[in-house]
Amino acid sequence: MHTFRSLCLPAALAAAATFALSLALAPAPAHAESPTFFVPARPDSSVDISSPAAPLLLPGRSQPEEAPAKSRQQAALEKFQLALSLEAQRAPAAAIAAYRSAVKLDSTIAQAHYRMGMLYAGVGQHRAAATEFAAEIVHHPGDRSAARMLGLALAQDGDTLHALQQLRRLVQLEPKDAEAWRALGFALSVAERPADGERAFRRSLALRPEDGPTWRDLGALLAATRRDEEARKAYRKAAAYDPRDAASLVNLGNLERRAKRPEAALAAYREAEQRDSTQTLAYRAQVQVLIELKRELEAGAVFRRWLAVYPDETATRVEAIQLYQGLGRQDIALELARDGIRRAPDSGEARLAYGMALHSSGQERDALEELRRAESWLKKPEQRLRVGALIRSLRADAPDSLRAVFEADSAKYERAPRGDGR
Repeated sequence: MHTFRSLCLPAALAAAATFALSLALAPAPAHAESPTFFVPARPDSSVDISSPAAPLLLPGRSQPEEAPAKSRQQAALEKFQLALSLEAQRAPAAAIAAYRSAVKLDSTIAQAHYRMGMLYAGVGQHRAAATEFAAEIVHHPGDRSAARMLGLALAQDGDTLHALQQLRRLVQLEPKDAEAWRALGFALSVAERPADGERAFRRSLALRPEDGPTWRDLGALLAATRRDEEARKAYRKAAAYDPRDAASLVNLGNLERRAKRPEAALAAYREAEQRDSTQTLAYRAQVQVLIELKRELEAGAVFRRWLAVYPDETATRVEAIQLYQGLGRQDIALELARDGIRRAPDSGEARLAYGMALHSSGQERDALEELRRAESWLKKPEQRLRVGALIRSLRADAPDSLRAVFEADSAKYERAPRGDGR
């Protein structure tokens, strides 16, 4: 039986807690995995907790050097405002550093620990998130949002015992808190207690019958317990109540795909794409199903729509190039490869893709130059070794008419000291 083991916590700037049951389809060949039902409402791959810290936020500094006369409370507020600004700039590590400075100056400042918890949760650091939510509750015991998020973080970290204790306490104190019931439903699902989880979700829906995210979570639970028709209805209600929700439609497509109804799956994925053109899972799923159906030209069209939205995704571009090469459409493959070079002229991966596209088009001299650039510019030694092996393989298989070309290449790159190729 499928189990609930993933949680899509809110993006850093979300004001309210949302938690979709999630699984991202990995960028792998179409046949690599079977569908699952836990898709994030808004996967945020751009959040990077390792982003550089803001300047002047030095560890141990108790207050800014430039204003020693300011009150600690005023300095803490300024740090807090700086952190909010850094969140808006999508610099979570710098924001955490600023929030940390704020609480050192004033440990009682509201929301600082909470927002650090949300940032940690957004990148899957659930234990660190739980620590921050707990700290918020210590200083602000009436903060129900922090209490709810603490329960969710504990559940996601695998501590279902304390998660259930935390969330049951919330619904006992306030039985009409729909969000608390929804959180309890999630924790019960993670604890592999689907019947109790369903009851909690339905208590939440009794309080807020038109809440799309809760219908989506209930749909995921029903899908995991093989109650497909009920799951379909729940996903459709989720999509109807929340016009911005594409995740429920991806989930619905996954359900149809498991039921071996590929056309219904494609319809759901396309609807998800129409709702949210940035939903990469909708593109990925369409490509997978279309390739399974041997409809590669349609899959190529999806790839091109995908790249129109995310032109800098080199791995996706390489997949599209390979697809068109397999179809014998070297012209389209070369067009996609050239566009990749225009967008990322210093990318070793883009140069490698372009070199192979040139090779497939019979332009060996130019192909060798691009492959040599890729060999020099790729960052990982193993990547460079693979490109070198590829060039040697091409040389070994080259016809007599190209021997001179490859010999000149060997003389230039393999027998002489090599620079960076630029």
